[in-house]
Amino acid sequence: MRKSLMIIPIFIVMVIMIVGAKTTVEKPEPQEVKLNGKVLCLAEEMKTRYNVDLDDEHQHLYGFKTTKDKYFTLLHTSLSKALFVDKRLHEKDLLIVGRVFPNTHLLEVLRFMSIVDGVVHELYYFCDTCYIRTVAPGNCDCCQAPVVLMERPLNTDSLIPSP
Repeated sequence: MRKSLMIIPIFIVMVIMIVGAKTTVEKPEPQEVKLNGKVLCLAEEMKTRYNVDLDDEHQHLYGFKTTKDKYFTLLHTSLSKALFVDKRLHEKDLLIVGRVFPNTHLLEVLRFMSIVDGVVHELYYFCDTCYIRTVAPGNCDCCQAPVVLMERPLNTDSLIPSP
């Protein structure tokens, strides 16, 4: 009997330790996505769709509207900069490869391409003087000449096409 009385406190301590132990919670990972659609100003889209009373001098809130009418807010990164500054890209049907973060509709662009007549095209900026590709418009890092937007079918033989 005495031995069993000694075991009870040890048993109680073990139960408290087990119940009080914290389980590790796994952090959800961003979801990799491929989305078809267009870049647009989300605020203007909400004005058009839902009659939002939008200020005429609003700042653009750029996002991506998929072909399935889902909206994503674009994160401004070095790889997505062109989508914010080159308005020509807003007219194109795009395929965006990126990541959507858990419990959000925030889209990190990792790569974007255009779709022309059902064919996927590379989009990039090119300096025809230095033969340098970049991901955003502006001047060439080497010679400071303006780079040119290039749109080429994805499956071409040439790695560095001439404009």
